[in-house]
Amino acid sequence: MRILIALLFCFLSSLNHAGEIDGIIFQPREADLSIPSENWPKIFTLAKARGFNTLVIQWTRFDNVFASPQNQKWLQDRMLEAAGANLKLVIGLSSDPDTFERLKQPAPIVGSYFRKLNELNLNLAQQWAKVIPKNSIIGWYLPLEVDDRQWRDMSARAELTHYLKRQVSELGDILPIPVYISSFFSGNMTPERYAVMLENIQAQSKARFWVQNGSGTNKLIQAERDLYLDAIANCSAYAASGLIYEIFIQTQADREFAAKPLSASEMNKALQQKAPCNGDRLFFALNYLIDFSNPK
Repeated sequence: MRILIALLFCFLSSLNHAGEIDGIIFQPREADLSIPSENWPKIFTLAKARGFNTLVIQWTRFDNVFASPQNQKWLQDRMLEAAGANLKLVIGLSSDPDTFERLKQPAPIVGSYFRKLNELNLNLAQQWAKVIPKNSIIGWYLPLEVDDRQWRDMSARAELTHYLKRQVSELGDILPIPVYISSFFSGNMTPERYAVMLENIQAQSKARFWVQNGSGTNKLIQAERDLYLDAIANCSAYAASGLIYEIFIQTQADREFAAKPLSASEMNKALQQKAPCNGDRLFFALNYLIDFSNPK
């Protein structure tokens, strides 16, 4: 009976949340720790006033930056303040700055890495489920980005799918809510193969994909990006649960990433975009939308 109730709850959750997320992504950075604490309720209230209903915290552990009890409490306070501003929460779990290098190893080693990541994520999810009101948490977010290069190899893709399937299942034992993960494309697969890859992984693992539109990083020209976005927007065989719109312009290479916000007119235009197929609509990121040091 408990299993049937959990399955019913999960099914209803999927109905309630599909296409209802109007989210802004908050990427906690070490520099944010110095922002005056009184600014944060204002920041989240402003985000709510701009029409967002969900705050997606990209990660709640990034290397050792947020590992200390003090900084974990800092994250907890921010999430409670966001919930106090009537924002629902999709809580990101553990992120590793060396992920892409680790994933270049042979598939069995990658599998071992995934098992460690699964354990870290479960520990974080259990922690947040105890201190954040459960009615405020509508999803978990896995900060592992799925690209169109690493996973062309079928053995590697099998390890990824196995990991996601297990992660979704075990996170569901903590709270029966959706698990999200993002993906990006850089022209390393055809648009059609990329869409099929996402469809297959999503069907097998039940992880929900948010695809980055790539306008800020500008790795591909608009016409090229459109081919990929059109391929994943086939509503009869939907490869993504939503789109992440980038509201920045990258100004430095990936290894030393730097970016600036869109201009006011470009920002207003970008915020009008709608995800296809009534999908979730998200924007990256909160710090480009609102000046944390002077929220107004």
